[in-house]
Order: sequence, then structure tokens, then C-alpha cells
Amino acid sequence: PPPTPAPTPPPTPAPTPPPTPAPTPAPTPAPTPSPTPGENCDVVVRTDCSTQAATIGGSGECDAIIPIISRCDQRATFMEMLFNGGDCGQSFNIQGADKFDCTDQNGGPGLTGQYYIHVVPRKKPDEDVYFSGPVNVGDVFPMCPGYPACSGDRFEADSAVWVYPISAASNPNFDPVNDDNWLQLVNYHTSCSQNLFLKDKYGSTQLVIFFNEEQGLVSCFITATFSITLTNEGEVAADEIILFTNTVNGNTTDLTDAIQGVEPGQQIIITTQILIDMTVRQDYLITTDIVGATSRGKECSDSYTFSFTAGNNLDAPPGILNPGSF
Repeated sequence: PPPTPAPTPPPTPAPTPPPTPAPTPAPTPAPTPSPTPGENCDVVVRTDCSTQAATIGGSGECDAIIPIISRCDQRATFMEMLFNGGDCGQSFNIQGADKFDCTDQNGGPGLTGQYYIHVVPRKKPDEDVYFSGPVNVGDVFPMCPGYPACSGDRFEADSAVWVYPISAASNPNFDPVNDDNWLQLVNYHTSCSQNLFLKDKYGSTQLVIFFNEEQGLVSCFITATFSITLTNEGEVAADEIILFTNTVNGNTTDLTDAIQGVEPGQQIIITTQILIDMTVRQDYLITTDIVGATSRGKECSDSYTFSFTAGNNLDAPPGILNPGSF
């Protein structure tokens, strides 16, 4: 019989592809939490300046101070001088040549350092002393009849001022009236019958205060008061004061220990003072800074800056007499 054909194999099915995975959705971002109420302090600072001195319109504001250069109208019993150092060329007064003269030798006093100053009645140098002692440049020194106790008597009509190197006073035989090693000798009129004004410069010394019965105490210096107001406008207390300062023309007063903290809604006023030298017209730049923190360590800060101008820039004192009349 004929051969039996081999059976035909069934067709091999095509492989089934794996299912396509569904796309993974992008993650939904978590919502940003809103700030928790009651978390932050918010201390606000403001500084104002006032003075009891005479001001334009009686405002009491530091930027309205009336210049206070005043003429001495009655013989004084006390004066205070500022020692500027330097030579006779800086002299600023309108006393005539028969009332005022200034002489330098050996270069005159310098602009730094310490010197020995001796002041006496010009015509009676051995009968009284108005001042005698060491003075640093930039410091003030008192003058009065009967120094240092101050007798209450009035100054003689004319006074003499010797400025010596400080080394001269170490000589056990030092005689400030008769010693020839002085650096500057000044003679000027101190009776106030002639022109004597605050701000007057007599060589290296400058009149800044005088006292007499008629006018009382008259000074070149004015006290300015800074009133610093702190207000916490936040919802929690500034429990810790990290920094609290008041800076005037680069000179900083640290007030950090003046307050312990500021409660919400609380207002605190702190005062501090400076002396304004009215012999120099200048700008005053004031900056107050504060940094506080809550009990959780969250900080709040503020800063306030303002400025004013004070002092006299006149070329000559006001209300002067005609120099030709004396």
C-alpha cells in the first residue's frame, strides 16, 4: 500500500503582546499651609526729638532751635571754657586791640594732647587764681575767682591765660606766672562792659558758659530729648529684646536692657538725651533699631531714621557794639 503521509502540524499562534499599562497620574501637590494665627510679633519704632530750649513758634522741636549766642551784660562770677588747642589764628571775638591780644611761641599748643592752663587777673596775677591745672584738648575747664572753691566774687576787668606743655608742671620750681616756657599767652577783657559773647574764641580757649546775677546761667549747650515709642502691632509678645539702639551721628547708645519685652498692642516710651553744641551748626542723623523675638524664636524688627539741623553759623555774634566805640 502507498505510504501514509505525516500529519500536518497545527499553525503556531502568534504571541499575545502584554497589555499596555495605564499612565501613572502626576502627583497632586500638597496645599501650602496658611500662616498660623498668633505666631508673629510686629514691633514698630518711632523716635521724636524735643527740647526745653527756645524754639521757633514755641514748637519745642529740635529742628526749630533758636541760636543762643548771647552777650554777657554783667560782670560774671563763673565761666566755663572749652580748650580747643591750636594757635592764636583761630581767635574769634570783636574786642579791640587794647582789650585782647594773643601770642604763640614754640609753635603754640597742638590740636591733641594734654596741656597745663593757668588763668589769673591780668593786673593782679599774684592775688587770685581763676583756674590752674591740666586740661586735655576737647575738654572744658571752669574759671572763677577764688578757684577752686569759687568765692562768688566777680571777675576782674582783664584776665590772662597761660598755656604750658604738660611737662612744665612736673618741674618742682614751676611758676606759671613767671615761667618763660609757655606755648600761648592770651589777654582778654572779662568784665562784660565790653563785647564778650558765648562762642568767643580767645586763642585756644572758647567761652561756652557764663553766670552772673542778671542773666543767670547762660550756656552754649542745649539738651535734646529723644522719645522712642515702641508699639507691638503683632498678635504675640516680643518676649525677648535682642537689640535696641539709638545712634546719633555714628555714636550708638545701647538701650537693650531698658525693656524686657513688648506685649501685643502694648506701647512703651523710652527717653534718652544728648547735649547739642550750639557753637557749631551741624546736621544730626538719628537711627533707632530694634529686634525682638517671640518665645518660639520668631524675630521681628524695625528701624526709624530722621535728621535735624541745629547750631549757629553766624560769622559774628548778633547785636554787637561798634568796635570803634571803645
